[in-house]
Amino acid sequence: MIASVSPARLLVTASALLLAAPAAAQLLQDVPTVVVPPEPPITTQRSVFARDAQVAVADRMLPAFSAEGVTVGAFDVYPGISIGGLYTSNVLANNARRRSDTALVVRPEVTVRTSAGPYQVTAFARGDFRQYVYHSSESTEEGLAGVQGSVAVGTLSRVTAGVSYGSLINPRFSADSPVDAAKPLEYTVLNAFAGGTIEQASTRVIVRADLSTVRFRDAPRVGGGTLFTRDRDRTRLGGLLRLERSISPALSVYGAATANRVDFRLPTLGTISRDSTGYGVYVGTSFEATRLVRGDIRVGYIRQTFNNGAFRPIQGLGALGTVTVFPNPLWTLTARVESTIEDSGVPGTGGVLRRGASLRADHELRRYLIATLEGGYNRDNYRGLTRRDDLPFAGARVTYLSRGHWNAQLGYRYLSRSCNCAPNVANFDDHRLMATLTLQK
Repeated sequence: MIASVSPARLLVTASALLLAAPAAAQLLQDVPTVVVPPEPPITTQRSVFARDAQVAVADRMLPAFSAEGVTVGAFDVYPGISIGGLYTSNVLANNARRRSDTALVVRPEVTVRTSAGPYQVTAFARGDFRQYVYHSSESTEEGLAGVQGSVAVGTLSRVTAGVSYGSLINPRFSADSPVDAAKPLEYTVLNAFAGGTIEQASTRVIVRADLSTVRFRDAPRVGGGTLFTRDRDRTRLGGLLRLERSISPALSVYGAATANRVDFRLPTLGTISRDSTGYGVYVGTSFEATRLVRGDIRVGYIRQTFNNGAFRPIQGLGALGTVTVFPNPLWTLTARVESTIEDSGVPGTGGVLRRGASLRADHELRRYLIATLEGGYNRDNYRGLTRRDDLPFAGARVTYLSRGHWNAQLGYRYLSRSCNCAPNVANFDDHRLMATLTLQK
């Protein structure tokens, strides 16, 4: 589908990036399907840090194809629903118990936001309902809702805050999904953030604080009994400070620092504490080279220290970079690399060092037909267990946009895990086919 940079999507993405929440959840992993027009800007003043000489194929907002919405007082309302089919070659994400199945997927959603003014408020609600034909235990229901607000405190400065709450599913392919669970694990997540941007002349300061709380529900065990999963419950508090200086209208450099504290509600395996604190320090650059390339790249040092002395700290190179290339108006190429420390719900582990890269290509076949190819590879190294996961992935999709404000999508996705895992974790590879019709107002 064509992914709009809508406030609802930004809020969902921000929630997904809070590492206390298992980002594999279907509602966090799959972007919204309703194509909402961009917000009216709070100010017409152009920031020296703006990088918008080119618009990526996947972010182009064509009025004939995007949702029209309904105006109710001072708010614009954008309802929509997606209905589709999903085929998976490995519904249990376990090569030793490979089973294929087909599911009906229904995804309703609505976005409500202010029409104009010196402030912006956006609320959203989304659902995901999946009913499998043969494996009813794998059928799931998810819901996610949130609100975000932004207030201008200067020509180019603003204060932003938001909160979201979801009842979500940890899919079978998640790293901490146990093979002896009779159904996918369920959990709730509460995310909140507050931050601000202060920009004057050629200097910008960004601050942000995040709070995320995850609570799992115990699950039925294969063969009977109850599987205890509440030792995955955790709260994460994080912060970011970024100080940036513009060198030219197309280049800036910055320094950034992050800090976090992770508190698990219960010890794992009965006695092992996984509480930890961490930080990162980075230098980076944001740039736009003519109209062909833009990017944001930062590198530095990251470290996570555990209260339990049995866990050695995770430390090393920290990196996060995205480079977008525009070879011509019909193509957009996006490369991404990362080296980060994430929380781990895997029993017996304190955290995981993730390193990976991906490449995505979007091509406008016609004004109403978009093709996307993507692929990548991640490697996860766990602290506390001798476990390393190799996680290649690939996908392709074609999206048809109708001038009647609906869209249709046909897609393929490949997921795989190869690891020296404990007996309670399985290797798998899964091929998925998806067909979706989205109706929007």
